[in-house]
Amino acid sequence: MLNNVVLSSGFESVLSTDFEDIFVPEVFSSLIVMAIIAIIVFIVYFKFKKASKNPLGEQKGIVLVFAYFVEFIEKFTVDIMGERNRRFSGVILGIAMYVFLAFIFGLTGFQTPVTYLGVTLSLGLVTFTLIHFTAIKENHRGYFKRFVDPFPVFLPINLLTMWAPLLSLSLRMFGNAISGYCIMSIIYYGLESISDMIFGPLFVGNYWANATGAVVSGANGPAGIFLAPFITPILHMYFDLFSGFIQTTVFTMLTMIFVLQEQNEEPSQVIDRVSQGIGG
Repeated sequence: MLNNVVLSSGFESVLSTDFEDIFVPEVFSSLIVMAIIAIIVFIVYFKFKKASKNPLGEQKGIVLVFAYFVEFIEKFTVDIMGERNRRFSGVILGIAMYVFLAFIFGLTGFQTPVTYLGVTLSLGLVTFTLIHFTAIKENHRGYFKRFVDPFPVFLPINLLTMWAPLLSLSLRMFGNAISGYCIMSIIYYGLESISDMIFGPLFVGNYWANATGAVVSGANGPAGIFLAPFITPILHMYFDLFSGFIQTTVFTMLTMIFVLQEQNEEPSQVIDRVSQGIGG
């Protein structure tokens, strides 16, 4: 009986046309991030178009910043994937911009896109598509041979392992993002509670009306806001900025490595190229 109720509730939520039932804050945040990237791209495009009219002129501002950024990503891609794969630098650039902005987007007060598994799974699908597109392009009909190697009996196992990169990339990023989100939520609640204990007596009765007219107190009241601004910015430097940079680097590097493996290169060659790219 209970299972029927749960299933019924689940289907009603999926089939509902109410905005509150189908709205996912993280997806909304993801759309904002993509809109920000699109706006940045258009601004940079027109800035570069204007700067190209005077090629001997001094580059400055956003033109100079993005010139260095694009050059860095292109060099990073070529160092790891080789000259023949320079064309992938545009894809790597787009992925890097989205992942980093998605990680730091939580600083705006909105939900962080990468704390939703559907978003990280979509990012993993981008790499998954690149892997198999490259494999088909390199091996043609031989692409399907991999699923029956070394013997046809291994077909079910090979079909399962095919999805390993997708799960690895998406779950790794989701796990790192959601762990940081949970830790910061606990710290915020703890600091609000401590702040309320210290500064609560300064407010008469510690009861205040919020915007809806309801009465709030404790960590939800005004006394709970004093400690967090002095401590949490340091933690945000790690959980948002530093962690975002690390996850962006890891995701883009793994994407390049997985694609390299499909180009008939030996694993030792891939490792040497990656180590040289990092060291160079």
